[in-house]
Amino acid sequence: MTKNSTKARVVNRWAASLPIGSRSLPLESDVTVDIQHESSMVGKTIEVSSIAGGPLLPYRGDKVEVLGVIPRYGQIVGYQVRLLKKDEVLVGTAKDFYVGRCFVEDSQPPTALSAAVRSALEHWNTQRDYWHEDTSGLEAMLFDLASVTTQATSECFPWGWEITVPSLMPRDRVHVSCPAFVHDDFWTTTALVTPYRDRQDLLPEPPQAIADHWSRVFAWSYAVAKGMTKQGFPWAKAAQDIARRATASRKVLVPLVEATMDQVAQAREEITGEGLDLYPGSISAGFSMVRLKPGSIGLTEPPTDRRPYTVVTVSPEALKDRDYLEQVVLHECVHIAVDSEGGPPHNDLFHAISEQVGLEPKYRD
Repeated sequence: MTKNSTKARVVNRWAASLPIGSRSLPLESDVTVDIQHESSMVGKTIEVSSIAGGPLLPYRGDKVEVLGVIPRYGQIVGYQVRLLKKDEVLVGTAKDFYVGRCFVEDSQPPTALSAAVRSALEHWNTQRDYWHEDTSGLEAMLFDLASVTTQATSECFPWGWEITVPSLMPRDRVHVSCPAFVHDDFWTTTALVTPYRDRQDLLPEPPQAIADHWSRVFAWSYAVAKGMTKQGFPWAKAAQDIARRATASRKVLVPLVEATMDQVAQAREEITGEGLDLYPGSISAGFSMVRLKPGSIGLTEPPTDRRPYTVVTVSPEALKDRDYLEQVVLHECVHIAVDSEGGPPHNDLFHAISEQVGLEPKYRD
């Protein structure tokens, strides 16, 4: 602003996010725009609960009419109601009302991070059983978690393990509780995802972010496997295997993929006249079986809305023969170079690049 400019007008505005509910469970919402009146709940008579707070505290047990709802990530987290006694309109959180039942349910509103984590771990929202000495189920779970966060810590207990994921929002985090136990020749678990808000004096130190996808999968899986071994799980050999694959991925596979991609990118440019937009961290490679279909030795997964990078998975079996490993990696790198958006994966461009870089015909299927 220059000296000669007109004075700026001062405008007083209410904050967009206003807390409603009680101090024990506040809900931030812009009540002027977040309330929706198109809902099957509108017009129904419900009761103010016995744990209602805020302005609804004096009306516990009273009947109210629903005028609107406040949804968040597909869940109703608040209501606009009219008191039948006084014809007064108030707004409260889900816990402030009995809705068709005599107990309060689903009263904790989800956060953006908890919704993302719950969606990523949807496969484990129900009971899952695995062979007792095999940690592939654990690794698969943490692969999906690594698709939505680069930071996580774990703690193991006799009842299972808990993973904590920090949020970008101050004081917020998400807990993933995984009750687990060994029975017969199997182990069973599930994943319970809950948002959590720390008191200011209990803020934990944020865990170190791990930029590479497979690196964080290995690090988190090893930490849980070692922790649960101390709790009596038969996972000592599995933990050692995770550590070996993590080292082999870092020292053997990642350098091989990087060198091979340079070769393949050059071949693509010579054939098509178009280069590849490769940047540091655009490819994550790891030795694992959890992403592979039966009978396959390698897999390339293109970027998704959750993972803005390519993930390459190679079976540890390929480590037994260096020449074979190079052919497997070459095959997967050609897939990345082709960058197909549909149609047959092994198209004319795939075969043309394969011919130029030396991918043997028997390894092109």
